[in-house]
Amino acid sequence: MEKREQDILKKIEEKTEEIKVPDSLMPEQIEKLLEEKGVQKKPRIKKIYRYGSLAAACVALAAGIFLAGQFGGETPEDMDAAEVKAVEEQDTEETEENTDTYEKIYAYLKERETEAEEERGFFDTFRDSITSGGADTAKEAKMEERVAEDMSVAQSAADGGSYSKTNVRQQGVDEGDIVKTDGRYLYVLEDGSQCIAIVDTKGGLKKVADIEADENCRIQEFYLFEEEKKLVYAGTVYEQDDHWEDTSKKGGIEEDVLYIGQDLLNGRESTKAVAIDIKNPEEPKEVGGISQSGSYVSSRAAGGYLYLFSRYNVWGKAIEGNPRTFIPMAGGDLLREKDIVLPPFETASMYEVITAVNIESPSEISDSRAIFTDGGELYVSNENIYCYETQWNSGVTETTSIRKIGYKDGRFSRAVKGKVKGYINDSFSIDEYGGNLRVVATVGETNSVYVLDKKLDVIGSIKGLAEDERVYSARFMGDVGYFVTFRETDPLFTVDLSDPKRPKIIGKLKIPGFSDYLHFYGENRLLGIGMSVDEDTQVTDGVKLSMFDLSDKTDVKEENKLVLKNVYSTDVSYDYKAALVDPGKNLIGFAAGTEGGEKYFLFGYDEKKGFRCHLSERINGSSPNAARGVYIEEVLYVARGNVIEGYSLKDYKKVDDIIL
Repeated sequence: MEKREQDILKKIEEKTEEIKVPDSLMPEQIEKLLEEKGVQKKPRIKKIYRYGSLAAACVALAAGIFLAGQFGGETPEDMDAAEVKAVEEQDTEETEENTDTYEKIYAYLKERETEAEEERGFFDTFRDSITSGGADTAKEAKMEERVAEDMSVAQSAADGGSYSKTNVRQQGVDEGDIVKTDGRYLYVLEDGSQCIAIVDTKGGLKKVADIEADENCRIQEFYLFEEEKKLVYAGTVYEQDDHWEDTSKKGGIEEDVLYIGQDLLNGRESTKAVAIDIKNPEEPKEVGGISQSGSYVSSRAAGGYLYLFSRYNVWGKAIEGNPRTFIPMAGGDLLREKDIVLPPFETASMYEVITAVNIESPSEISDSRAIFTDGGELYVSNENIYCYETQWNSGVTETTSIRKIGYKDGRFSRAVKGKVKGYINDSFSIDEYGGNLRVVATVGETNSVYVLDKKLDVIGSIKGLAEDERVYSARFMGDVGYFVTFRETDPLFTVDLSDPKRPKIIGKLKIPGFSDYLHFYGENRLLGIGMSVDEDTQVTDGVKLSMFDLSDKTDVKEENKLVLKNVYSTDVSYDYKAALVDPGKNLIGFAAGTEGGEKYFLFGYDEKKGFRCHLSERINGSSPNAARGVYIEEVLYVARGNVIEGYSLKDYKKVDDIIL
């Protein structure tokens, strides 16, 4: 669950604390209603509120009560030992495969399908009772719409070179983006997400070529592999219903048609990665690609390999005994039994499908895995992939399960499982260093720091930090970690992690407002981007930039700050790739919402003069994606959708533009 979703739930709880609960909605009446409808009071009834917490909160707001708090939750239990053994990944091909794994997965899915039917029946009855009681369904629908809008989903590689690169989470692990450059050409994902424009910047902006995806494919992001002279784009393929109707009537249909039918049967979505030869950027040529089940989630690139992540949902589909109806595919083949891991929680509803592709052979999958999940998040270090997800129990006792899979040269290794109390704010709050994993989590009304070893066993922790606040941002460097919590003030905590078994807080700075993005800015400085908050009214009153002095880790100071009045939000708050942060060129750039529309801001920093605003220009172009600022030599290019505008980095005046 993302921070904005957590904010919404928190606000709902605060707004409904004083509202009287109607007698018809008291727990005993709900239990009576269940009995009348023939729904037995099994433990799984409580689980409705774990994986449906946001939906339940929306219904509760319409009814005038946050119902999730009225029902107890369960503590997650470890998987049955037999299940672990049946699906545990093996390190070598010589290991004997578990031939009954598909059957166990099928049995698990059918059991959950039965539970889901009962739960749907409960919600139907529950919704009817609320509606008859006068619930404001229009308000409920509006709330659901706002929730959907808010659920939209680093260390910078740029360090003063001749051109900028994507702001990534982990140094040494590249990430896809919607705008990239190789130092001469700009590659821009156009509005509509089906075409990547190649624009030559030499002698003025000029579009020289297009890379077009298939009609039913939407490109999410792409990579530039400069050494291999390739561009690789990744996205989701949406098949049409009429295709499914045609293939479903066939009896003995061919393998490739079966693959299409399987995609349609299970959500009609698949993920595609396509490699394009760009030795001559003006004549791009497709040279290969792969597909896998499920919609595109994310990807990473390291060591000449692309690691692709998709989410494959099987609930609500026509699951049959044939593995093709419930097992994901990669490269046209079903994943092997031993490459599938059952869930840590009983409510998992989908697969996280992971594949590795050699950029030199982009039509071949070198390895693949699938992990059952209930919809978690992702962090990729230089050696391991971490999939983590939180089990919510009435918003009171959250537990986050963490799965680790090693990767190297396109091959995956054995999975390891662990867990911590609380929920993780985002991928910057989880970090690998020296073989250990460091985690900052919010636990109920407090916060904790955990250190886990290679087996994901907790070996050190600090608990009970910042009561009545929650983590907004975090950043780690070596043996030191920094994290910000907020409710009324902005405490910046400094954590000494040099002894993994005995982490300790060595500094705490309290200032108004909060930083929801942190970025190291040269030696002994930490940049914070967030919001200023009025100390009296607790209302945000503008975007805030902070520069923290880290020279004394035990006494961190806010060296300088700048509040942008009438600037209400930044894309960086939810999309770190939207940040251009380059200490070498002394550039801090991002898009932000203002009274006059969205603008792109560019700042420099001076220890004595503080932040200096070089550029504040309206962003043109239309796209659901956040604007990007990239530079080549002494020109900054701001791109959004089909519009690119260039500004001189010498006098910050506009020098060029193009409509694609």
